[in-house]
Amino acid sequence: MSAAGGDNGGAPTKPVDACTYLEGQFLFDPNKVLLRRVFFLDAEKTKYISVGFYPARNYQPIVEIGSPKSTPIVLTDQHVKTLCEHLPAQIDALWRGFLQRGGWRICHALGIPFNTAILTMGKKKNRKLVFIKLIDLRYLAYIFPMVENQLLKYTEAMPDVTNYVLATLNSTSSVEPPADASKNILYYQLYEELKTLL
Repeated sequence: MSAAGGDNGGAPTKPVDACTYLEGQFLFDPNKVLLRRVFFLDAEKTKYISVGFYPARNYQPIVEIGSPKSTPIVLTDQHVKTLCEHLPAQIDALWRGFLQRGGWRICHALGIPFNTAILTMGKKKNRKLVFIKLIDLRYLAYIFPMVENQLLKYTEAMPDVTNYVLATLNSTSSVEPPADASKNILYYQLYEELKTLL
């Protein structure tokens, strides 16, 4: 083992956010999401779309689409905007049975008999897939304005949430949010979620 590689097998070290790292240990699981709002897309509750704050990503609010059987697809606000623009046309094309290649990473090749869309993200090595039935995709289009609204509210409140988390981590008792903090955040719930992590 070389001296430059350290004790991680020679892999380059990654910079770590000061908010999530303390005395050589992570404060949060990198996959942990705070104040997650989940919307299920089917009656069996096997497909979902959620919005939440990701501590491992500097408390950025992100949308996630997934299922228990696959790795979820993580969407930034720009991805959500793009999906919103293209989703209605893709649903119409799938509903009418047209095979459309291209568009925004939604295709239904080989999915025509099953009325299934394949939402993909990433390049060949890191590709993530989520299969969504047409009826669930239509429901997604129906609730998408709520998801967008939640993402917008969370994006506006991101600085307040970051400051509240930092104040909570440095405190031994309950922390009241500042008077000018965003009213769209349930701070008592955020405190409870943080308390379970520490």
